[in-house]
Amino acid sequence: MKIGVLGSGQLGQMMCLEAIPLGYEFYSYSPDPHSPSEKVGAKGTIAPYESKKEIKTFLEQVDILSFEFENIPKPTLEYLNEQTIVNVFPPPKALIIAQDRFLEKSHFRKLGFRTAEFFHLTKKTSHIEVAIEFPWIIKTLRFGYDGKGQVKIKNKTEYDAFLISAFPSESSEYLIEEVIPFQKEISIILTRFHNGDIVCYGAVENEHKDHILDLSIFPARIPVSLNLEAIEMASKLAESLQYVGTMGVEFFLKDNLLYLNEFAPRPHNTGHYTQDCQSFSQFYLHVQAITGKLPPTDVRPKPTLMKNILGNSYQESLKIADELLKDDRYRLHLYAKEDAKPGRKMGHMNFKGNLEEVNPLFHEL
Repeated sequence: MKIGVLGSGQLGQMMCLEAIPLGYEFYSYSPDPHSPSEKVGAKGTIAPYESKKEIKTFLEQVDILSFEFENIPKPTLEYLNEQTIVNVFPPPKALIIAQDRFLEKSHFRKLGFRTAEFFHLTKKTSHIEVAIEFPWIIKTLRFGYDGKGQVKIKNKTEYDAFLISAFPSESSEYLIEEVIPFQKEISIILTRFHNGDIVCYGAVENEHKDHILDLSIFPARIPVSLNLEAIEMASKLAESLQYVGTMGVEFFLKDNLLYLNEFAPRPHNTGHYTQDCQSFSQFYLHVQAITGKLPPTDVRPKPTLMKNILGNSYQESLKIADELLKDDRYRLHLYAKEDAKPGRKMGHMNFKGNLEEVNPLFHEL
């Protein structure tokens, strides 16, 4: 079977590393040459996501299509939803919702989930008084990640200043959200299979630096009742989308209440710990789900930590990693990216154990 994936970054790379040993051929499609996916055996097509002609040619080479990147242009997703060449998992509508912050939050509310208060800001709605207490986060409606495309607004003066240059075109759109002073951020990584069964390891706790994920701790240090509630909410979301594959769902925890923040219709950075949790990885489960396999029955992950390695001090991080690798509880995963730029995710390191057992050097990566 030939698996095609739109996107060719590190998530595609890790899917490919699971798929090829299972006997699948792996094809990637993106505009990026020298991609992480191609470096581990993916057969790459380098072309723009906007080209329906190139997309159609790509589909004719594969048996099934998936994604490692959700910011595919909406017209392309609509074309994928209508084409009859291959099956697409997850369904393109999941990406259409996930890449539009207003559609995403509105979908959460329709399902009865608690979210931050929000307001859809356009040129037409910019005169309406926003009934949300300051401070706010104003986010571009699409294509922001790792803190990009957002600004914090503390008062009306700052909001008025923002509005002056907010609409360079009639199509400019934003989402205004209340700031949730949360105790913890947690996420759920789950995989939904064709038969509707869901495999989920439970909540992982996440810490950020400069809006970029720094450390993930599994299992999350939260009450059992909240863990079960987060799993139930994430599962309900997946079912509402008729989802097939792995997804990441992020929550804020405030006053022992869960606020659903966002979801990613693909394997997720906060799920990288699963590669070394002594059970199935999120990438293996994704490959199994999209290719029509039944879910595994014996899923028993063990405590694991994941630390992102950024391009900021990359060479120093590699020296630290070499030292940590003298202990066989540590595993290093590098993405083979061409340039180590500040803030760029270059790899991650997992530790098979609890937070209190980890070498202090781990936090310096």
